Amino acid sequence: IAPVFVLMEQLTLKKMREMVGWPNGEGDGLFSPGGAISNMYSVMIARYKFFPEVKAKGMSAAPRLVLFTSEHSHYSIKKAGAALGFGSENVILLSTDERGRVIPADLEAKIIDAKQKGYVPLLVNATGGSTVYGAFDPINEIADICEKYNLWLHVDGAWGGGLLMSRKHRHKLNGIERANSV
Repeated sequence: IAPVFVLMEQLTLKKMREMVGWPNGEGDGLFSPGGAISNMYSVMIARYKFFPEVKAKGMSAAPRLVLFTSEHSHYSIKKAGAALGFGSENVILLSTDERGRVIPADLEAKIIDAKQKGYVPLLVNATGGSTVYGAFDPINEIADICEKYNLWLHVDGAWGGGLLMSRKHRHKLNGIERANSV
């Protein structure tokens, strides 16, 4: 019976990657028990991608890494920072506009500030529907900044990711196909 479930999982995940907009459903994926664990997985994957030696040597093999997320993002990003050895103080909160969306200029300023202080920026978490305001961060603008500074972009779509299936509201997630993880 297990091979049938493996095939179902593979097909479902491929379809989900296609819905995100990744070419030919390329990439990988797994089901997680919820959004908090999914967000933690994204931080782990980013860390292993940029600092694979951490797998064998632990966090002492990595420089002082920082994460960036909205002041209105899900609490799980700070919890992931604490649980994975970054420290919750190394999760930098980004200012938002009156609609609860990350201000891209604040992200870039905080990346520059962190680098000047000797930190190594690793990941930006963009929110695809915040639990506070239902806000959708400007993913394309955030993706431009992530590409400029070589940062991992994760989009937390636990609340609003379902809009990928909506003809009317999908535009709120424009740029999600540029994310490294969703």
